[in-house]
Amino acid sequence: MLLELFNKPVGFFLLAMAIILITPLLSERLRLPGIIGIIIGGMLIGPHGFGLMADGDRIEFLATIGLVYLMFSAGLEVDINQFMRVRTRALVFGIITFTFPQLMGMGLGYILGLDLLGMILLGSAFASHTLIAFPILTKLGVTRNEAIAVTIGATVLTDIGAFIVLAVVLGAKSGGGFTFGYFAQLLIMLAIFTAVIIFGLPRLGKFIFQKLTGRAVEFQFVIVVLFVSAFLAELIGVHEVVGAFLAGLAVNSMLPRHSPVTGHVLFIGESFFIPVFLLYSGLITDPLTFLKSPQTIIVAIGVTIVAYVSKLLAAWVTAKIYKYTKSEFWTVYGLSHAQAAVTIPTLVIGLETGLFDSTLFNAAILMILLTSITSPLIVQRFAPDLQIVEEDDKPLPLFGRVLVPVSEQKQSEGLITLAILLAHTSHGKVLAVSVAKDLGPNKDSSLYSHKDLLGRVTESLNDPETEIELIPRMAASHAQGILHTAQEKNATRIVMGWRGKRTLRENVLGSVLDEVIWGSDTPVLIGKLELPLNSMQKVVFIVPAKTVPPIILRRMLQANIILAKALNVPLVIRADSSYMQTFEALLATANSDHSIEIEVLKDHLKPENLEHESISSFLVLPGFGSRKRVVDTLGNIPEQLAKSFDGNLAVLHFDK
Repeated sequence: MLLELFNKPVGFFLLAMAIILITPLLSERLRLPGIIGIIIGGMLIGPHGFGLMADGDRIEFLATIGLVYLMFSAGLEVDINQFMRVRTRALVFGIITFTFPQLMGMGLGYILGLDLLGMILLGSAFASHTLIAFPILTKLGVTRNEAIAVTIGATVLTDIGAFIVLAVVLGAKSGGGFTFGYFAQLLIMLAIFTAVIIFGLPRLGKFIFQKLTGRAVEFQFVIVVLFVSAFLAELIGVHEVVGAFLAGLAVNSMLPRHSPVTGHVLFIGESFFIPVFLLYSGLITDPLTFLKSPQTIIVAIGVTIVAYVSKLLAAWVTAKIYKYTKSEFWTVYGLSHAQAAVTIPTLVIGLETGLFDSTLFNAAILMILLTSITSPLIVQRFAPDLQIVEEDDKPLPLFGRVLVPVSEQKQSEGLITLAILLAHTSHGKVLAVSVAKDLGPNKDSSLYSHKDLLGRVTESLNDPETEIELIPRMAASHAQGILHTAQEKNATRIVMGWRGKRTLRENVLGSVLDEVIWGSDTPVLIGKLELPLNSMQKVVFIVPAKTVPPIILRRMLQANIILAKALNVPLVIRADSSYMQTFEALLATANSDHSIEIEVLKDHLKPENLEHESISSFLVLPGFGSRKRVVDTLGNIPEQLAKSFDGNLAVLHFDK
């Protein structure tokens, strides 16, 4: 009776969610990765365990979606900027740590009697690696160590290489073998498909995001992009995971790295679909197969030896080439020998296509479990001895505590979204304050309405990964409430909205912006945000002559670099020729791996010069001066530009 209930939709979903919830918690109590618990949970409830869940179409359908999500998230995690910073050494280690396991895996496949396609696919299953132990390095604060950066960069190469091998093998499998004509046709189609996804989708996405409004519609667009890419990959004769991985790379360059949109997409995948895929991997694994014959034990030993020895040799050779310390060598090895993210899909696909038998699949799953256990243990043992970057080398937390005054929902959503992206760069938090005037008998109801406004704004963003503190405040004036909150909460930056023009009353009496800038020692960024931040293609920092003293130019440059990184777009500096030498010197010492260009600002900055500026550019102007209006250093240029430019415009104000 109980088994029948678990085979019905409600019982099936209940059992799956219970395993996904409980087993990672138990696994982490034993200091093991959560994926281990889910896979073992699948083994226990599957047909080779207690038989509570069958290997049927229902779980296979959900697991396929999870596989697509898993490969999409792998593409999203590729940090191109990190790779470019250590690209030469990462390329060397990537080639070594891909080639050794690939060749040794092919040798094992030959011994096991696999055909050529099976040998190549088995080699690619060992060639990639998964950074399961990376959170340990983050907690220890050693991620900027060169050996760690090289290992992370090599992960990009091994993952891409494994997917290329997977695409070629599956294409040859469906096409009847490695004939020259089919092989050439497949590579051409794959190259065209890759170019369309990598270069075409980001441009299409930026255009679409200018037209779309609403987080739900943006979320749906990303989902459509993901599954269109996977579907097109199947049409050209390769597996859908190739399209999903490329879609991840495309979305990675299309949206800010910590965009709430991608966060929502990944949240669904990481909380349900990907765990279901891991559950399915355990479901189809027979843990008792090793007791059935000596051959299965021999295969398991062979697979495990190849996984450990091939990665050990690759790490040892690289450590010798670049003279890494003993701790660096063992940390690199511990970080790079775990197999999971790409290996599991490769094994499942190999089993489904008949290139692998169940004995090899079961042996490889055991290897994944072992490497997922030993990887964190080795990293935990040797990583604390790594040379830690000095505090002076770390970026200043310019956006560690970003204060955003909230006045109306529509404008405030854009400001808080910008604040969230900036706060992520410093692992900081957002302070959302709404000020009610402490005047009259209705002040209690006024304060309640401001609390309600804060709740509605943050609820519409619905970003569980961001720490947002809601601060309803009562004060004699809006400016006073903002200034007192900034001081009490130790804000490092104030982000405020701007209409781009001044009313007659503001010209006579001054505005809240003026009062905040006059009275604040905290840097202020005021923004007129007309377009979604997801549609931005570059940040343009405009520095006219005699507007920024050299003493604060470095901090302004750093703030603009952080802004460009947060939006995941290049930074273009357009400065008067008098600043060229200073900017070149600052960039030489900035040690930034972000894309930065310097251009001479021709003629004087005039609104008509922006007629040909792309509306997808985020323009930033400098503001400076103690107890001065924000426009005093630039005259009325910001207001003139705001009239003529329909895109996003900001003034970045620093005091001495």
